[in-house]
Amino acid sequence: MRSRSIVSCILSLWMISMASGCSKSDAPATGGAPASPAAPAPWALTSVAEGKELFDQKCGVCHDLARAADRKETRDGWVAIVKNMQGKKAGWISDADALKILDFLVAEHGRK
Repeated sequence: MRSRSIVSCILSLWMISMASGCSKSDAPATGGAPASPAAPAPWALTSVAEGKELFDQKCGVCHDLARAADRKETRDGWVAIVKNMQGKKAGWISDADALKILDFLVAEHGRK
């Protein structure tokens, strides 16, 4: 029960920091060619790649990727599933690893 509270706090703080970091606006560009669509931030790609690797290492012990690919969940749905799996074996999935796994699941198997 305590680990769920800790994970909830960490996820909340992470989401707040992400939201506040994205709220900055740049001055509009003048002249020149129109801006190209923004590419994903390099850290986001790294996080998803690390999450896939951790998913394979940690979750792949009991589940293969096909099991996750069969599901499409919202971020909140994946949070609940990852928290539940984290509680199955104490210490197997750290909070930091859970966030990376969550990033992977939302990016690759989240509801759009």
